[in-house]
Parts: sequence; C-alpha cells; structure tokens
Amino acid sequence: MDSLARSFDEIRVFDGIAERTGTRLDRASVRGRRSICRSLTDLGAKVRRLGDGYYYLASAAWPADAVTVDLTRAWEPLS
Repeated sequence: MDSLARSFDEIRVFDGIAERTGTRLDRASVRGRRSICRSLTDLGAKVRRLGDGYYYLASAAWPADAVTVDLTRAWEPLS
C-alpha cells in the first residue's frame, strides 16, 4: 500500500476523456512537472486550464474498474 501512495499513473486526456496509458512512475520521476495531480478533481481542473495531453495521477486516485473517465461536467442552470 505504501508503494501505491508514492506511485503515479500516466494519464492521456483527449477531448475531456481520460484513460491510463499503462505506465507507472515513482514520485522521484515526476517531481517538478506541472502536470502532477493528486485527485480526479485536480486532474479535471488542470485539464481545463492546460488542455489535452499527458498527466500524472496518483495511482490510488483512479476509480476502481474504470477504463476511461469523462472529465467534462454538464452545466446546470441556476433557475
């Protein structure tokens, strides 16, 4: 469990859909990159700010049994 807390999965995001590439890196390998995310909420915010590309998400943050994750949210009207 301790090694999962210090490992990151490489995530490819295209058109708001995130999927794992299968590459797992340790904490020292991703240090200093601005595309590091600790949660799915953080990943969604960085994708909206930086756009499509490759990101590094904490391994424990990826939902179980999910192949892809849709990061776009539908707008809800206030009234």
